[in-house]
Amino acid sequence: MADRIPTLENCDPNDPEQVLQWIAVQLPFAGQQEYTPGPDQRAAWSKRWDSLAIVYAPSLAKLADENGNIHVSQLPQPKLKLRVPYRGQQHYLNGAMQWVDIDEPEVSPVALPDMAEYTRHEQEFIAEQLRYHGVVKPDEPKMDTAVVVDGSDLFNPADHTVSAVNGYLMAPIPMPEKRRVIALEMSSKKPRQGILNNPNNRGI
Repeated sequence: MADRIPTLENCDPNDPEQVLQWIAVQLPFAGQQEYTPGPDQRAAWSKRWDSLAIVYAPSLAKLADENGNIHVSQLPQPKLKLRVPYRGQQHYLNGAMQWVDIDEPEVSPVALPDMAEYTRHEQEFIAEQLRYHGVVKPDEPKMDTAVVVDGSDLFNPADHTVSAVNGYLMAPIPMPEKRRVIALEMSSKKPRQGILNNPNNRGI
């Protein structure tokens, strides 16, 4: 059929790759846009639909007897069935689902264990496997963030000029020490705005 637009009239009803191509024309796509797939994709879709015994209802009229009846044995039978994912999430992106032969035996879904039924030793064994495979992350070591300050030589902002205090606060000293100095300045009898309103000191 190549680039010809497939229609009900020009699709060969005896060719699975053609019989239902006419359905795959001007399909709803995004918003008001419509989509017609290329010849190869239309052929694959037609073959899939034909394998599922999808038929155009008026075409069944040819099978009817003089009384207009059709015996069920005359109806096409599906050759494929959808096997839903037997493990993982029941999600449309789960690649475990597939179309298989209609007579393919079913696959039992993977049963997830109830950890409450396991002994403590068994639970710890499974937990260790989960840590090994990276599912369970090991606890981060706790870091000692305490800052030890020598009380015999503490910086007192009252003993220094505004520029000296600002210079001290800009030095790479621990944040708790900076906050201590600012607190002392704020609690002084005459807090110096040159320190408290300095942009570099805001947020300390």
